[in-house]
Amino acid sequence: MAMKLDGLNNWTFSSVRNFMTMNKTVIIIAILIISVPLILFAFLQHETEDSIYNSIFEQQKQNQKQVTQGISQQIQSDFELILARLEGISNSINTNLEDPLPNMTKSALTDAYNKINDTTPVDRMFLQNKDGIAIFDIGPSGDPIYTGKNFSFRSWVKETKNTMKPVISEMFEGIEGKDRFAITYPIISTNNSGNYYNGLIGVVIPVDEFFRYYGNIYDIQSQYLSVFDHDVTILIHPIPSLVGKQFFGEFTQNLIGNDKVLDDMVRRVVSGQPGFAVYDLVGQERLNTGYPIYIEDKPRFSVFVVTPTSLIYSKINEIIDKERLQMLSLITGTIAAVLLLIIYLNKINKTLNKEVNKRTKELQDSKIKLESANKHIQIHDDMQKEFINLAAHELRNPVQSLMGFSEILKKINTLAPEGKENDRYKDPIEAIIRSTRRLKRLVDIIFDVSQLDNNLLMLNKENINMKDFIQEISTNYKYENQSTKKIHKASQKIDDTDSLDRGKKPNYSVEIDFVYADDSKDPIIVSGDRYYLAQVITNLLDNAFEFTHDEGVVKVKLEKSKDNKAAVVTISDNGYGIHPDVLPFLFIKYVKKSKGGAGLSLYISKKIIESHGGNIWARNNQDKNGATFGFSLPFSSGDVFIEK
Repeated sequence: MAMKLDGLNNWTFSSVRNFMTMNKTVIIIAILIISVPLILFAFLQHETEDSIYNSIFEQQKQNQKQVTQGISQQIQSDFELILARLEGISNSINTNLEDPLPNMTKSALTDAYNKINDTTPVDRMFLQNKDGIAIFDIGPSGDPIYTGKNFSFRSWVKETKNTMKPVISEMFEGIEGKDRFAITYPIISTNNSGNYYNGLIGVVIPVDEFFRYYGNIYDIQSQYLSVFDHDVTILIHPIPSLVGKQFFGEFTQNLIGNDKVLDDMVRRVVSGQPGFAVYDLVGQERLNTGYPIYIEDKPRFSVFVVTPTSLIYSKINEIIDKERLQMLSLITGTIAAVLLLIIYLNKINKTLNKEVNKRTKELQDSKIKLESANKHIQIHDDMQKEFINLAAHELRNPVQSLMGFSEILKKINTLAPEGKENDRYKDPIEAIIRSTRRLKRLVDIIFDVSQLDNNLLMLNKENINMKDFIQEISTNYKYENQSTKKIHKASQKIDDTDSLDRGKKPNYSVEIDFVYADDSKDPIIVSGDRYYLAQVITNLLDNAFEFTHDEGVVKVKLEKSKDNKAAVVTISDNGYGIHPDVLPFLFIKYVKKSKGGAGLSLYISKKIIESHGGNIWARNNQDKNGATFGFSLPFSSGDVFIEK
């Protein structure tokens, strides 16, 4: 039997090749480990930055809305506080206003002026009579005093007198050129005729000083305030040329580029509802949030908080830069770890290469030795086959002679006169005949194995009616057993030698039950060699009878295959079955189920069936009672069975 070295060679060369390419593999893996995170980082960073931009911008917008609302409410509260103080003074004056005023009244007015000035920048406080003449005027130290001057020409004086209600004036330019607005409260007196206008109490507030308290009103590059009155006149703006202009006027609209988004937002806020817009002003994008200022339940002013979006994005960039730094630090750490791993693997690779080279040298030496041994084994195998073939041929003639002479001796002994001498030679002659038959069977088996191993088996094929063929073999098998009063093989096997020599008692009660499982009258025809197919069926019957219990039945069944292309023969016994360890190797030479025999009959049967183009198998029965052997043979191509 020749040894196979291809697997060993392939493993050796494959291992060497794998270790030689290990450095390249490690480098490629390292590049992938480094490049994949970087690519993912670039992609995810882009997605993350967009999300951060949108999230923070929305957060800034909401925060700015809240800030704008807070400023609006604070301005409204300060206006209401001034009006409340002026109302208190108005209610305390019940006499006709004359000049000079009593010192007590002047002291009360001065005290009120100081309290208002503590919370709100006020240029001056004044008290006018019904003719608009100032009979009391107080302002910052060093400023001119306007007591005795006539202010009846001012529109807000006329409006207060005519409506006898509080008035917040339009923005006006003072004597020294400073923008102001006045807050007045009428003094209503009562006589027999009813209520009449007795004058007013009021304050003058500088626009810039008042609104700069709530935020930046000068630097347009930062977040700043812009305030409109109810006529949409711009009161406060970092661009001085816009102050005092109508927002919807030609000058302002040209400056902002007639931005529809901003125009709609301003209209919304002036009408009394909050709003926001993103627009361009002086070449820079800005976020604008507006909120109305209600005075006596009417939207009197509108305050806007405007932020250049570049400031918002700069904050976003700071956050993103920190996030990038963290991610780059993580990736750098990962790359460093990969590089350390590469160094470590490279070191291991060098060690493994040395070991592989050493192992390769050993394997090459082993290969040379194995090739030499393989040649010797092949020579021995060839010599063994040649010897077996020669022995089978050389033994056939002497065995034939022994069989012939033993039969002659038996016949001579039978023809001799009856006496003690006949009985004396009868048993030895029977023993010679049995031994000669066993020897012939052994020679036939050796010859068959030699022919099969060398692929020299010559088949004399003919069309065989399998039903008649199996019926004939079964009948002869049963007749021979009944005639001899013992069960033995139709063609005695070498496997039975040991059992017969041990004096095993024959079983008289085993029967053969042949079943033809086809109801049609059409014959099942196969093309095969009668002698060798009979040998296969006899071998399987021998096995079945050997392992069938007393009073058992060996079942022989003939049927068609499911695809209707082959004849299927099965032979079943009711013995103890096939051991699981033996079942996979049952049809290999020298594998056997019993203690006796050489284990060749099933091997020969397998080779014969396969030479006919069929298959043979064995299995334990499903009820765990005995085993079934079976084989299939293709239908004869000249007379294939066709089911009707």
